Amino acid sequence: MKALEFSGVCFSYGESERPAIEKLDLSVEEGEFVALLGHNGSGKSTLARLANGLLTADSGQISVFGRPIDGKNLFGIRRDVGVVFQNPDSQAVASIVEDDVAFGAENVGLPREEIGDRIGFALRAVGMEEFRTATIARLSGGQKQRIAIAGVLALRPRIMILDEATAMLDPRGRREIVEVVKKLNEEGITVLMITHFMEEALLASRAVVMNCGTVAMEGTPSEIFERHEELLKYNLVLPRIGYLCRRLREGGIRVSDTLDIGTLAKEIASCVS
Repeated sequence: MKALEFSGVCFSYGESERPAIEKLDLSVEEGEFVALLGHNGSGKSTLARLANGLLTADSGQISVFGRPIDGKNLFGIRRDVGVVFQNPDSQAVASIVEDDVAFGAENVGLPREEIGDRIGFALRAVGMEEFRTATIARLSGGQKQRIAIAGVLALRPRIMILDEATAMLDPRGRREIVEVVKKLNEEGITVLMITHFMEEALLASRAVVMNCGTVAMEGTPSEIFERHEELLKYNLVLPRIGYLCRRLREGGIRVSDTLDIGTLAKEIASCVS
């Protein structure tokens, strides 16, 4: 079943501006993990806001699990589609972790007992249960972003969209968040991960490259990475380890795309032994 579908969607922020989204056709299957890549201004963040009704398309249709995004369905769709944005500090609405995670569930009128259960579920899912009563201001960037994800998870969304959610984190924080997202996808949540970090795309089942508000390239991460020269046209470059994997294959050493240098070393050893 299609979890999210854009059909001929167009959107502009102003009449005099170039469309941010132009005749976009894109679908995401239920349970899929899709990485959405593209340079600044390619339309990625606009797509995220259109997907849960924060913005309204000028034309075309957007549907979530077969329901069009309109006034009648908007409340349910916003519960089904959770969005985590770039800056974890701007997403916090309370000073204590459990209060922040509870905010969305409280606003949809869930019973107090159920809210407590959902706080526990969400914090366990992101590995932050021991920080339930901690002060958010004292957490690291990666921990704050985990709390932002937990706040979305407390609503039990069927689709999780991460809009450059690792952009402001250090490499360790990025790894932490990507590992959490991968785990959530394995547990059944549909994931659309918007990123400009090419290495993060390796963890997805499909990669989509956007340019000028429409789909420019699409395929598995390996297929996309093989089209290195074409990626350069869209101001995207392979991560160093991805470039190394590619060059090794060109030299006749059959290795797979990986983010882990240890895994790569083992594959090289098995090929040359």
